Formats: sequence, structure tokens, C-alpha cells
Amino acid sequence: NPLWLSSRRRPPKCSPLIAFVSRRIGITIRSREIVVLRLACAWMALLLMCLAPVATPAEDMNLIVTLDRADLQRRIDRMFPITREAEPLTVHLHHPQLILREHSDRIGLRVRVDASVAQQFSVTGSARIDGVLRFAADSGKFYLDHASVEEMQIDGVPSLYLAQIQQLADGVVRELLRDQAIYTLGQMGESKRIMGSEIKSISVHNGKLLVELAMP
Repeated sequence: NPLWLSSRRRPPKCSPLIAFVSRRIGITIRSREIVVLRLACAWMALLLMCLAPVATPAEDMNLIVTLDRADLQRRIDRMFPITREAEPLTVHLHHPQLILREHSDRIGLRVRVDASVAQQFSVTGSARIDGVLRFAADSGKFYLDHASVEEMQIDGVPSLYLAQIQQLADGVVRELLRDQAIYTLGQMGESKRIMGSEIKSISVHNGKLLVELAMP
């Protein structure tokens, strides 16, 4: 009966992939098996999509230089003591102590201060110095730039002289730390190929100074 033939349910068509597989392995795939294979192929395609690598922009080629507190302290110790005279004052700075504050991009020093006024009386105290790290790309050296005396504590001295002592000490440390490097790349085995790079970020973590250099 033509009507009966037209009303019969036609089996689902094989996809090209399933047909190719069936020909390669030499079997005939029935309707139910075709449905199962279709689902398996769909899951396989989804799995491959999930496992495929995602293209991401290439990150900058940066290098992290780790400066140890003890090593920096030894290098700073070599810069002191230092004495400066400006009539009627004489200022003597000595025994520096490195200050590294967690999650800060600033570097500090605490130094002992001996001052005398016209050789009439002498006073002793301490000063806190603060500055920012500067990298000289041509030489691979680090300097403490824009250093200044942020705090000075000296007992038994008139306020007029205290301001003059702080001003004199401020000039001393600014010149000293601007011109003398506290670290030079290559001393701890860093490659010379990073010469010419620039500081991208500075931070302090677990007592160490982390300097991120952007490669040229």
C-alpha cells in the first residue's frame, strides 16, 4: 500500500562523520546506534572546545629583582658616617638602619645624629630619612632619590638650632644618596641583558625589596 509506505517512520540519517566511521570499521549502524553516536560526538565536540587553549595577549617581559634587607643594609653601612659643617653648625650622621615598610614603594633610613653649635654645646638624637628608588638604566645602578629628613628628634636644643640642624642634615643625605648607589645589577648574578630597562613597580614583601623591571 503506497499510503502505508509513506507513513512509515524513516530512520535518521547518518552524519558524514558517523558514515565515515562506519565505512572505516566495516559495520552497519542501526537507527538507535546512530542517535547514541550523535550524542557521543556532540559531547566530544563540547569537551574539545573546553580543552582548547584560550588565546590571551602576551604579557610584558618583566624581571623581578629581589633585594635582601641584610644585603642592602651592608651597602648602606659603607656610606656612613658622614660629617657636614656650616658655621656655626656641625652635623655628624652615623649608624644608619634600613627601613622597609610592607606594601610600600618607599625606602627609609634611621640614622644617629650628633650636632654641635659653634663648639659651645653638643647634642645627640636621631633622624628618619625617606626616599624613592631610582634606576639608572645606563649603569644598572639603584639610587635612593629625593631623600629628605622627614623627622628629627633631638632633646635639649633650641627650636631655632633644631631647624638649622635638620636643614643641614637634609642636604647631606640628599646629596649622598643621590650620588652613591645602594645596589648595582650584576652583583648577585643578574644578567646584563636587562640593562636599559625601567622600573615598573616597587614593593616590600617579607622583609625583601621587590623591584619589577620592564624589559626594553
